[in-house]
Amino acid sequence: MTPSSVIKSVIDSHFDEASDCYTDLLATENSPQFARYRHELHQRLMANLEGLMLSGDYGWSLCQQSLENEANSASEHFIVAFLAFEFNDIRYVKNMLGNAFIDSSFFKATSNALCWRSWKKAQFWASQFSQSEKINDRLLGLQAFRYHQQQAPLSLKTAVETCFNSQHKVARDFLLTNVITDKETELLPVLTPFISNELNAGNFNLICKCISLQGVQLIDRLLPFISQENSNQEAAVAFVFSRIAVPKRCQWLNYLKAHPNDIRLLLIAIGAMADSQYLDWVIKQMDSPEYARLAGKTFSLLTGIDLNERGWVLNDASLDQAWLAYDFDETLDWPDKSQVIANRASWQEQQ
Repeated sequence: MTPSSVIKSVIDSHFDEASDCYTDLLATENSPQFARYRHELHQRLMANLEGLMLSGDYGWSLCQQSLENEANSASEHFIVAFLAFEFNDIRYVKNMLGNAFIDSSFFKATSNALCWRSWKKAQFWASQFSQSEKINDRLLGLQAFRYHQQQAPLSLKTAVETCFNSQHKVARDFLLTNVITDKETELLPVLTPFISNELNAGNFNLICKCISLQGVQLIDRLLPFISQENSNQEAAVAFVFSRIAVPKRCQWLNYLKAHPNDIRLLLIAIGAMADSQYLDWVIKQMDSPEYARLAGKTFSLLTGIDLNERGWVLNDASLDQAWLAYDFDETLDWPDKSQVIANRASWQEQQ
């Protein structure tokens, strides 16, 4: 039932704010530097979810609208899943599961909604999912058991073999990006046979996971992702150049220099290597609107300096319209090259 005191506009805002908090939480780096901010985001998220739950039927009506909206997002789906589990209504859970496995982001949102509850609350649905014949359901259960450090009825090895042998793409992606940790090196011989020569995200994630599981000898399998244009090229450059040994770096840097988009890829590689010998070249790229913001990020990676914190950034009002026409790296700040150079002594001391 909907309490008579419910103000619908307030509950609507709870839904929107919860969605924004979840999005920001996933986008914020999980490191000591951002620990306090992440904690505050999580508290805000839970406060808004509580407001939705207290609204009863009206809160679920917003979830139902989201389920029926083809343009709904994974962050909205997280809210739907959380309330479905919290209300503990099998009808709600069944409706929610209709969207739970659209892609890996929805899969993750569903899993987070289950895991981010106390084990006392999560245990029932984790156990129910673990008994399902569907591998997606069983993975939800497995991850909940693992998250709460409980003994899972399904082994991770069995889950891996089932997903990869049966070509369950979404389940496979969820396993690689959210379930298997880098400590589970015993899975390397299980995963390696499934590596292919395809230049797609699934194969890229698989190779990266195998390398992270101490399969460093597989690093050459990422060369096609670096040397050929594909949707994972920039991610491959960042991953590889943060790991390869010095002798191979020069050779692979030459592959990047031969690419039409060489400056962008080189900036990513230099940031991943954290090699300060290239600092002057990085600063020079701040003169180009196409590369300036990425060059600012690379400068920060090399020096440890937060440009925004130092005030070494430009706002849109101070930029030429021709620069604003470039929509590259919109989440990054425009670096103020003049300030970077004027304060050279301060950041060189840190090198």
